Amino acid sequence: MIRTIDGNNLRRRGGRDSRLAVVEPHSFDQTRNLIALGFSGTMLQPKCSKVLQPSLFTPLVELNKLDLSRNLLTSLPEDAFQGLVKLEELMLQRNSIRKLYSSSFQGLNHLKALFLQQNHLTDTPAAIFDDLVNLETLHLQDNKITQLPANLFSNLPKLKKLYLSNNRLSLLPSAIFFYLPNLTHISLYENQVSRLMPVTFGTMALQELWLYDNMLTHLEENVFSNLTEIRLLVLSRNQIQHISPGAFNGLMELEEISLHTNRLTNIEAGIFKGLPKLVNISLENNQIHHIPIKLLDGVSHLHLLELQNNSLPNLQNEFLNSLSIDLNNLLKLVLKNNKIHSLENGLFDDLKKLQELHLHMNEISSIEEGTFDNLEELLILHLAKNNLSSVSTSLFSSLKSLKIFRLYENQLTALPDGIFDNLPDLEEIALQRNQISYIQPNLFPHKSKLTKLYLDNNLLTELQPDLFVGFTLLKSLTLNKNQLTSLPTVLFGETLKITELSLSHNNLTHLPPGVFSPLKKLKKLDLSSNQFSIISADFFEGLENLTDLNLQNNNIESLKQEDFKKLKSLSMLKLGNNKLQSLPGDVFDALPKLSRTKQNNKNYPVGEKQAG
Repeated sequence: MIRTIDGNNLRRRGGRDSRLAVVEPHSFDQTRNLIALGFSGTMLQPKCSKVLQPSLFTPLVELNKLDLSRNLLTSLPEDAFQGLVKLEELMLQRNSIRKLYSSSFQGLNHLKALFLQQNHLTDTPAAIFDDLVNLETLHLQDNKITQLPANLFSNLPKLKKLYLSNNRLSLLPSAIFFYLPNLTHISLYENQVSRLMPVTFGTMALQELWLYDNMLTHLEENVFSNLTEIRLLVLSRNQIQHISPGAFNGLMELEEISLHTNRLTNIEAGIFKGLPKLVNISLENNQIHHIPIKLLDGVSHLHLLELQNNSLPNLQNEFLNSLSIDLNNLLKLVLKNNKIHSLENGLFDDLKKLQELHLHMNEISSIEEGTFDNLEELLILHLAKNNLSSVSTSLFSSLKSLKIFRLYENQLTALPDGIFDNLPDLEEIALQRNQISYIQPNLFPHKSKLTKLYLDNNLLTELQPDLFVGFTLLKSLTLNKNQLTSLPTVLFGETLKITELSLSHNNLTHLPPGVFSPLKKLKKLDLSSNQFSIISADFFEGLENLTDLNLQNNNIESLKQEDFKKLKSLSMLKLGNNKLQSLPGDVFDALPKLSRTKQNNKNYPVGEKQAG
């Protein structure tokens, strides 16, 4: 076990993840040419009297990288790094350092990267970084720092990246970031900052500012006006209640702003004016109950507007008409989880490039004819979890590019003939959790592209013959929790993509011979919670690849070996909660791969014949 290091003219030396506790004085007197030295994870401990002796590294005049991370250091001698005039990278992260001295990094004027994250620092001495005139990256995140000296960073003209997140900062001194002209990235998230002043930031090359998870309540006029090159501004998860007009003045390059999860109730008109490159605006998870008509005045390149999880009542035509003038590039509009109860014709008239419209989790009970007529490039329409009881054939007939159509969890009792006739590119239709009792024979005329069809949790009592013939790409089909009493002899065409099918929680008592045989790759079949009293081998004709069969919660009274003779790949059989009193000793002999049976919520190895 290594206890000491004694240099021998090595160019590189490392003690990574050893149990080194002490480095003896003069260990490096003969290693002046060493350029990299690592003691990461060696468990250098403060209780040892000779840990990091003063001037220990002084002989290493050629050293450019020193790694002391992942130890148990609690402090550093004032002259610990004296003489390391060529040091460029100093790694002190993941220690237990509580205290630094003003001279801790004195003389390190070639240092480019300093790693101090994940320690126990509560403050930083004034002037501690004054000699680091070439520093480019400074990591101070994940400490317990409560305040910063006003001129802490004033002598770091080359600093590009500054990490201050996950500390306990509540107030930032005036002009704290005023003398950092080359700064491109700063992280201040997960602190307790309650206010930003207009002089907090100087003119700099900052492109990203992360301020989420703080305690900001107000954004003042011109607070970010010096950040003329910023592209991303993240202000989410604060307590912002008010944004002053002009708060975003000067942000000519801003592309994305995140204000979600704050306490906004109103937003003033024109708040985003003067942001010509804005692409994404996130305002979800606030308490906004009114949108001014000129909110987005001057924003001409917006692709995404997120307003979900607010308190918006009905949308005024004037608001979205103003969008159509200024936002003809809008690709995605998210209005879910508001209080919208109707959609009027003209609402989306000129949003001709819109690709996604999310209106789910509202209270929509009526949609005027023509509302969607101009959305010819729409790919996703999400109307689930509303109060729609009926829709017309023509309502969606202009959505010729639509791929995903979601109407689940409404109050639909029927679908009109031809509703999908003009939607040739549909890949997903979601109709589950309605009250639909009947599906017309030709309801789905365009079958070649459909991959997902959800019909579960409705009131279907029958399915039309050949209903699912021709769905060559269908992967997901749900029919469980309906009221089906029987299935037609021919229901499925050759559907090679379906591997799982559930018909559970229906009222089935019998299955036509070979009804599932076109499902060549079916692996799991769930027939639980029906009314079967007998099982026949004909039920499972063609299911040579079935591995999992669920027959629980039926009325099955007896089983024979012949019942399963066509299921050569079956490995799991669930039979619990039936009326079985006994099982023949050879009942599973026709199932060479069966390893477990499940009865009454217990798994039994094959050979332990149980009755449920």
